[in-house]
Amino acid sequence: MRSLLALSLFTCVLLSHQSTADATMVKCKGDRGSVVYQDEPCKPGTELRNFDTDPATVSVVPGSPMAATPLPAVAQRSRAAPVARRASEQKPSSGKAAERRFIRTGMSESEVIRRIGKPEVDTRGGRKQGKQGKEGKHWSYLPAAADPDTITTLTIIGGLVANVERKVVR
Repeated sequence: MRSLLALSLFTCVLLSHQSTADATMVKCKGDRGSVVYQDEPCKPGTELRNFDTDPATVSVVPGSPMAATPLPAVAQRSRAAPVARRASEQKPSSGKAAERRFIRTGMSESEVIRRIGKPEVDTRGGRKQGKQGKEGKHWSYLPAAADPDTITTLTIIGGLVANVERKVVR
């Protein structure tokens, strides 16, 4: 009788416990337009995707690990130190190149990106010039059709533009 009671209790526990493999995942629209992933149904009118009925697809591309593949000499050289290219060889900048001359100190990183786009070159300064590494990071915008023959370099410290340097190159 005890074993039958134990078996019944064990069966009830197994039936009442929902497996994590059976869990559902839904994508919902959250407050202020954000996206929220949750394991319970969305509020009415906010469901963006139900992964039970519309599963995600995954593409697998076979390849070899990067460490096993030797880099070409050009790629090795570019990893060691940036190679300066002539202005005529530069790819055009994304963003509004004509707006570069209006960038000023005190602007935030996000305002700069909104106005002129992401930089072509993004480097971080070392800690050699100050005890606290106040050199910051440097963003460089290379010559483009709307801003020809000019390299604009911004020094960013603490998320704000600390210095703007425009250099004419020919």
